[in-house]
Amino acid sequence: MPHVEPLDLINAPHEATKILTSIKDKYGQILSIFGTMAHQPEVLKGIELINDGIHKDLPGTLRELAYFKVSQVNCCEYCSHYHFKAALKAGVTTEQLRATEDYVNSDLFSDAEKAVLKYSEELTKTGNVDDSTVAAVKKHISEKELVTLAATVALANFTNRFNHGLGVELP
Repeated sequence: MPHVEPLDLINAPHEATKILTSIKDKYGQILSIFGTMAHQPEVLKGIELINDGIHKDLPGTLRELAYFKVSQVNCCEYCSHYHFKAALKAGVTTEQLRATEDYVNSDLFSDAEKAVLKYSEELTKTGNVDDSTVAAVKKHISEKELVTLAATVALANFTNRFNHGLGVELP
């Protein structure tokens, strides 16, 4: 049961309605997480900006693998559900998503994908990333993309904890 009921366009504060309309246009609906954030329009606005930012530079497959891995590590059913779908749309296969728990031993992932998964897992579990992991990632992506990857992992951890802290549920 949610600790805070998500708001819709009718019940949201005026400052949140434009943002929620934009979200509805992007996703076809107002997802519960965004309806919950609408109680605090500045937080909603900030998350929308970060979310838009992580959709630039880094290839979608790498972004979604990172987001899904973080949500898997944190046991966030809500984010895992939506980012499973987003990963498929970005070109990740169902078989890859099912193999993310043992990506190290899987031949379904490229070296770049394995490096991104390891980076995402380490940063989520410890709050740090080993230098060798960063070096492995930098063999495949630019520094600008690495910033986007770090932002993706940070956003995923934020949304996972937001959902857990407020009991945000799937519709």
